[in-house]
Amino acid sequence: MWHRATVWLALGLGTPYAAAATIEALETAHDAGRYTVTFEVVLAADRDKVWRIMTDYEQLPRVSKTILESRVLKQENAHHQQVGLTLQGCILFFCKTLKRVMNIEARPPLEIRMTEDPAHSDFRYAVERWEITREGSATRLNYSAELEPDFFIPPLIGPVAVKYFLRREIRTTAVEVEALANHEK
Repeated sequence: MWHRATVWLALGLGTPYAAAATIEALETAHDAGRYTVTFEVVLAADRDKVWRIMTDYEQLPRVSKTILESRVLKQENAHHQQVGLTLQGCILFFCKTLKRVMNIEARPPLEIRMTEDPAHSDFRYAVERWEITREGSATRLNYSAELEPDFFIPPLIGPVAVKYFLRREIRTTAVEVEALANHEK
């Protein structure tokens, strides 16, 4: 989720856009090295455009400044792909470049499920789920994830700092997705 959360959690540091993206809920928990994250955000953007942006895996760096690189490694079919990500995130003074390889199953037009390939990633375990629904002329994103990093997070800054980072990343990414969708034809 570090990438947005990972989608989407993915997963940006500041943006020039003024937007109506609204975080309605954000919860994080930490237990024995595993983080769970859920959030809901409403975007003032068309759901079909949001879907296209979020499933354009080669272009994910445009939705989050923490994503340095994104590329499709393998495509089973239009709805099953393996995507490699390189991310860089900082929580206070703790910065880390991360590699992730994720198996993504898109179930148009409502759901994206991602599972980590731990053999090629900096996470021991990660399962993420995006639900993208139309809400009038807006789009509601529901995200849930369970993540277990395979790197050290200092215990004194752990859960509190991660929640701060996620709130900032979710807001910035939501604003970017909303702006891209509103400028897409």
